[in-house]
Amino acid sequence: MSFSSLRFRLLLGAVGFVLAALALAAGGLTFLFRDHVERWVDGELDGYLDQVIAGIDKDADGTFTVTAPPADPRFEQPLSGRYWQIVVVPDGPVLRSRSLWDFEIDLPSDGDVDDAAHHSRVAGPDGSQLYLLQRRVALSDRLGGATAQAAVAVDAAEVSAAVYRFASVLAPFLLFIGVLLVLASWFQVRVGLRPLAAMQQKLGAIRTGKRGRLGGGFPDEVQPLASEVDALLDARDQQVERARLRAADLAHGLKTPLQVLLSDADQLKRKGEFEVAAEIEEIVQALQRHADHQLSRARIASPNPNVAADVGEVAARVARVMQRTPEGRRLKWKLDLPSEIVARIDPDDLSEAIGNLTENAVRHAKSTVAIAARRDADTTSIVVSDDGPGIPAEQWDRMLTRGARLDTSVPGTGLGLAIVKDIVDVWSADLSFKTAERQFCVTMSIPAKEAAVIRLNPAREA
Repeated sequence: MSFSSLRFRLLLGAVGFVLAALALAAGGLTFLFRDHVERWVDGELDGYLDQVIAGIDKDADGTFTVTAPPADPRFEQPLSGRYWQIVVVPDGPVLRSRSLWDFEIDLPSDGDVDDAAHHSRVAGPDGSQLYLLQRRVALSDRLGGATAQAAVAVDAAEVSAAVYRFASVLAPFLLFIGVLLVLASWFQVRVGLRPLAAMQQKLGAIRTGKRGRLGGGFPDEVQPLASEVDALLDARDQQVERARLRAADLAHGLKTPLQVLLSDADQLKRKGEFEVAAEIEEIVQALQRHADHQLSRARIASPNPNVAADVGEVAARVARVMQRTPEGRRLKWKLDLPSEIVARIDPDDLSEAIGNLTENAVRHAKSTVAIAARRDADTTSIVVSDDGPGIPAEQWDRMLTRGARLDTSVPGTGLGLAIVKDIVDVWSADLSFKTAERQFCVTMSIPAKEAAVIRLNPAREA
């Protein structure tokens, strides 16, 4: 898939959106989990802080002490990650948990702390960072009415570790969700673009003549496009039909003036103006060739997916006509035309093609002309052969050129095979030549069609 592919662009956009959504989800969920962990830690520390404050007292010597420290044994283990500290201000002692060992936490200044609990992050023992909960406390008169700053802390690495473990578990899950979303996007794009693929196939069928129009059955978003294409095809067919009619009218309109010119050429000959008469006849013959060619092209029908022709019947009818001509009477005819061989071609176009091929065969045959039809898989072939001198292989392409004549000793316009080639092109058929066993064969291969759907072209029926 290239970047110009609509499927590639949609998939690329979907993947980009999925990645952005997953990144946002990962960041948002991690932030929410960190906030949840910190709230949970706050609740735990707040309980410890209440226990520490409640335990502040003086011993018999009047020294400040904490008589009932938190029961968590980690406060007694050096560098365990659980710490508490009390500072009596302004000049009182500093009380701290055994876990701090000989380290003293540098608490925020008294001006930043009031009776409410405050969070902060400060340096801890052994290069660690502490997550600290601190509160200012006014001591009772029994304790001298002093003010104390009480703080409880936990190693911030534990909070970060919990968040990291959550992110480690979350990442594979989000990756799995991302893969599912990308696959869903791929499936959605594939299904969503399927109507365009169907339209492409139907357009190909229209181009080859297997269908007439796109028709309906498309989604609401695609149906207007299909309707516009069908309308465009209708307009094209109307234009082609008008062009065919104009070509036919033009060719017919030239017939009478050309006959008049030929009559004038005969009069000039009778008067002895042979040179001028010959030039006029040459020009008239050229114009007649063009007029005949345009008439034949105008008669060629546009491909119709529902039309078909019985090859045997059409070929037999052409042979009967040719057998009644003066040249046809002198020849031996061999017909091998099985019944129910059907080709996807307009019967009139098939008759025109077989007629031109047979006329050429009659013109060059010595004694025999043969017409055979056969069907192989999806192809119907019509073979017209004669026992004439044949044509060298290097001249086969030239035979299809309009007006080209390889043998000027026999009458003709040089348009027969060119007309056949036009018919072959219109109906997606094939034309081939072969010289073998003193016979020159021309084979016309046409897409086959089931016998059950034989119909004449409706336009021709009308």
